[in-house]
Amino acid sequence: MPAVKERELDGPGLKKAIEAAKMQLEEHIDEVNSLNVFPVPDGDTGINMFLTMKSAVEAMEKSQDSSASAISASAARGALMGARGNSGVILSQILKGVAEGIKEKETFTSADLANALHLGSERAYKVVANPVEGTILTVIKEASEAASDTAERGGSFAHTVMSVVSRAKKTVKRTPEMLSVLKEAGVVDAGAKGLYYVFEGMKISICRKPSRRVAKKSSSRTSPTREEKKARVYGFDVQFMLQGENLPFEEIRNNKVAASGECPLVVGDESLIRVHVHTMNPDNILDYARGKGMLSDIIVEDMDLQVQEKIGKESGK
Repeated sequence: MPAVKERELDGPGLKKAIEAAKMQLEEHIDEVNSLNVFPVPDGDTGINMFLTMKSAVEAMEKSQDSSASAISASAARGALMGARGNSGVILSQILKGVAEGIKEKETFTSADLANALHLGSERAYKVVANPVEGTILTVIKEASEAASDTAERGGSFAHTVMSVVSRAKKTVKRTPEMLSVLKEAGVVDAGAKGLYYVFEGMKISICRKPSRRVAKKSSSRTSPTREEKKARVYGFDVQFMLQGENLPFEEIRNNKVAASGECPLVVGDESLIRVHVHTMNPDNILDYARGKGMLSDIIVEDMDLQVQEKIGKESGK
């Protein structure tokens, strides 16, 4: 069976598309990092999304089943295990939704793709406590709408993918109109641009178009005044995996993580949970989690230091 039929994509074709998405993100890590001003200007959105997708690809390559369903499920699981930062966790949930949309399918159609992206959008919005438009969330929502419109008109699989990329590109350009912090900084949203590159990579693979490398540009924007203050402003980016039996998922998500800081993201189930939160007191949430199960993949990053380093690079210091 060929990788791409007129209206279908099979497992090997999906695998190549996901690999191409990872490669496209890798090519643009520095660019996406330089756009990072929301929710914290710590300059790591590009690398976080790439590492998340890299983990997805590594898990996908271990799959013994070559069906589209199995490939997608493996990629989603890998993305969850390797998710980094806000953008990475959200990306993992988009992939999870896509996997749900093509569950038990050997191949999938344009209509299936549209439904899968819709489910990915729903999952992405649900995992964010306070969804903000003008971000990666808006791009996945509008991209899924574009896929639905094209599929309903009888468009081929490749045509549907192209419509997704086209809409994503337009939405990314509009993000400063939806989020004032982006407009003030003179940039588009980093997570939104990263997701665009995911779709662009898939299009390159599915539509057989060669990748066009672009010169990396440094950001010319000025940093917010508050970033120059020496006092701690942003706190710590805390991420970890929690494993156990009958974990109190709702308690962890709603009562503990959400109350411990900002940008809380909690995904998983009663046996495996990935947590991400920005907090001034990382020990508090880590100590609580240790009392519930086994912690692994613990990452604690000083966001104030990251911001200072990013400012230094941009100013040529």
